[in-house]
Amino acid sequence: MEKNYKDTLLIYQTDFEMKADLKLKESKIQNKWLSEKIYNKRLKQVKNRPTFTLHDGPPYANGNIHVGHSLNKILKDFIVRWKNQIGFNSNYIMGWDTHGLPIETAIAKTGVDRKTLSPVTFREMCKNYALEQISIQSEQFKRLGIFTDYDVKYITLTQDFENSELNLYLKMIEKQLIYRDLKPIFWSPSSESALAEAEIEYAEVKSPSIYVACQIKDEKFENTYFVVWTTTPWTIPGNQLIAIASDLEYVQISVKNDSRYFIIANDLLQIVSETIGWEEVKVINKYKGIELKGINYHHPWYEQKTGFTVIGDHVTSESGTGLVHTAGGFGEDDFKIVKENNLEAFAPIDKQGKFDVTVNDKKLEGVFYEDANKIIGEYLSKKNLLLKLKFIKHSYPHDWRTKKPVMWKATHQWFIGLDKVKKEIDKVIVENVKTNPEWSKERLRNIIKDRNDWTISRQRLWGVPIIAFFDKQKNPHIEFEVVKYAIDVIKQKGTNVWFELPADDFLPEKYRNQGWTKEKDILDVWFDSGSSNIALEQNFNLQRPFDVYLEGNDQYRGWFNSSMINSVIFDGKPAYKELLTHGMTNDEKGKKMSKSIGNTIDPLVIADELGADILRLWVLSTDFTDDQRIGNEILKQVSESYRKIRNTMRFILSNLVDFDPNLNYKKDLEEVDLFALHNLSITKDKIKQAFENYQFNNVFKLINNYITNDLSSFYLDFIKDIIYVEAKDSIRRRQVQTVMYEQLWALLDMLKPILIHTVEEVYTHMKNIKKEDSIHLVDWKEQSFIQKDEFVNRWNAVLALRNDVNEALEKARNEKIIKKGFEAKIFIQLKKDFDYIKKIKDLYQILIVNSIEFISGEENINYKVANVSVELKQGLKCQRCWAIFDNLIDDICQRCHEVIN
Repeated sequence: MEKNYKDTLLIYQTDFEMKADLKLKESKIQNKWLSEKIYNKRLKQVKNRPTFTLHDGPPYANGNIHVGHSLNKILKDFIVRWKNQIGFNSNYIMGWDTHGLPIETAIAKTGVDRKTLSPVTFREMCKNYALEQISIQSEQFKRLGIFTDYDVKYITLTQDFENSELNLYLKMIEKQLIYRDLKPIFWSPSSESALAEAEIEYAEVKSPSIYVACQIKDEKFENTYFVVWTTTPWTIPGNQLIAIASDLEYVQISVKNDSRYFIIANDLLQIVSETIGWEEVKVINKYKGIELKGINYHHPWYEQKTGFTVIGDHVTSESGTGLVHTAGGFGEDDFKIVKENNLEAFAPIDKQGKFDVTVNDKKLEGVFYEDANKIIGEYLSKKNLLLKLKFIKHSYPHDWRTKKPVMWKATHQWFIGLDKVKKEIDKVIVENVKTNPEWSKERLRNIIKDRNDWTISRQRLWGVPIIAFFDKQKNPHIEFEVVKYAIDVIKQKGTNVWFELPADDFLPEKYRNQGWTKEKDILDVWFDSGSSNIALEQNFNLQRPFDVYLEGNDQYRGWFNSSMINSVIFDGKPAYKELLTHGMTNDEKGKKMSKSIGNTIDPLVIADELGADILRLWVLSTDFTDDQRIGNEILKQVSESYRKIRNTMRFILSNLVDFDPNLNYKKDLEEVDLFALHNLSITKDKIKQAFENYQFNNVFKLINNYITNDLSSFYLDFIKDIIYVEAKDSIRRRQVQTVMYEQLWALLDMLKPILIHTVEEVYTHMKNIKKEDSIHLVDWKEQSFIQKDEFVNRWNAVLALRNDVNEALEKARNEKIIKKGFEAKIFIQLKKDFDYIKKIKDLYQILIVNSIEFISGEENINYKVANVSVELKQGLKCQRCWAIFDNLIDDICQRCHEVIN
């Protein structure tokens, strides 16, 4: 009767489950971290180390987090955890942006009319809403496992933050950089506010383009009309001048079936004639542009008004007619030319985008500007001045929040004049800032170079007030002494008082009782968030410049930009030392995610169905510097990678159950063990370098490669014969356990910033070691097992032989010669250069075959190292280890007999 030897094998079990069940386990682990204040314990541990600060760009406090938020926060979490692990004190303080239009809009959607409430009541409603949103988003970031103290955060609405922002504002007043002027700015009717360039995005629109005839008043040009072209018919009532190019040639023409003469640029004659449908076009006269300067014409809209021609450097013959309709109230170049010609810009449109009373025309008064296009077109046609109407598609600026078109509109606004400081800012960037990718430094420099003025005023209520006054004659006052006094009052009482107390309460005594009033506008929210680096230094005792900023690549025109401007103006320091950018997150097909399309993916659903660790592993796998893709199929692949990682750690854990590193650790190891540890060190060094260079997708590849090739396919494969079969305390078994112990620590180190919940779970199941309260209180373990080149080359040759052997074994299995590798007797004919392989100890075990016979001679070797042939080992199968032998003792081999007896 055969004995059952299975119970004599050392196949241990671990409580670490094969089934991940992350959705259930992660919340429990997170609760443990929070209740035991693991983050705070970590900060206490590292308090005397060199600091490394990643400054969190504030997400807007409105709505649930999306997958882009999760990518951003998880990338930051990788860096913070990594830096704390390798010897730094990296304190991560999350922040929120809380002022401005979207919150006002959210309150309005609840049925509240801000115009019927007191300003302070409305502001309090906005504040409460923002704090609610922060609470929701904070819980959502918590679900992703972000390593921070959730009770310590910066919020742009708190008094300490607003005070820091006003300190910066005062510094700008002191440097005489802030001024008020009538200028054309981007105006958003949908937001009822001025916008900065950073708040503009471009989208294709279909617009009516019109060719308009403007009759010349000069007798020398009897019955002659200038032809202008515009894609904004609604600006025709605002026409003040026609701009021409001094060096272009212009022609006076006659056309069939029209008694009038027309003037346009000669270069554009053919295309304009085709577009309008002119036939039998004849050139009557030719003029240089300079000859046409100063000619009066009848206004195309108003009967009693006239305009005149001026030279414009911006006029070309690339499009239009070579004569540019100029409305000083509605364009940047237009405004400049109108001002140069001593005219006041005319902008008869209110903040909602409707024509106001100053248009002096009942047909247009109260009409939304886009709706006026039809009215204007029909009226010009009735006057026989509309030569052609044609719809065209073109790129047009939009409000990036409301997604609706904006206009250029001349209004009185507050500006920061950047001309005085641009050179200093550029010098600071060139000398002190590193960017990743490297080319993006030029992008940042160019965006700041192209900014002349920053429009910082917003016509809203919810925000930090612009501290400025107007005297009885409506002249603005921002003298340093006046502003400082007002800010000191606000610092004591909070910004709400600006909206409820009279102006005199904020003025030094000598300015009181003179009828002064306060500015009602608030500061641009980019001014808010751009001052966060100063607020963190002043309120959290962190040192500027911060080590890293990491945000989406849309922030060059936003937070990266405003932070650098504000910081350099404040005290000459850059806001950051290094700038990292990530791309946008798209769906599986590369399409932009959109609620209307229905292709959005909720990161919290991923966390609750698959686990936050799966989402984090997806982030690791992406090239974050480019746009990324996410979807069910991609997440399946990531889950498969996770399963391999988990099962590998489970295998090692189960085979270390009886291993006590204090008692069983072996320093004298076999060569194959040393080679495995050498590979461990090489991998760890590469991963350290990849983390340092923020090449996270390379970390993903290195970990997968290590687990697949070095562990699963090599070391952890052949040692099963040792770990299960040898005697519990045999030297060889303890040797391979020593290696596995080091391999487990290496995996934990490499995965600690990434699979934060899984490594914690593994750590709790490790036996016979002294533990911290959390693995996230454990530093990077130095594991330096590097071997000399000669040794490594020798063992790389063994691996190459192993590949040749595996190929031969696979062929033998296909030909039904063997079923399993351990049944095979192999014959190896080595190339002469690899003769040393014959001396490798227990080579049969490493190659997982029954036995090896070396054949002499090296002719006709077609493989890299050796020719390999395979035959079935004839003999008796050991009933304990299943290997085949010539002789057995009571159904088992000599080794097994010695072990169990």
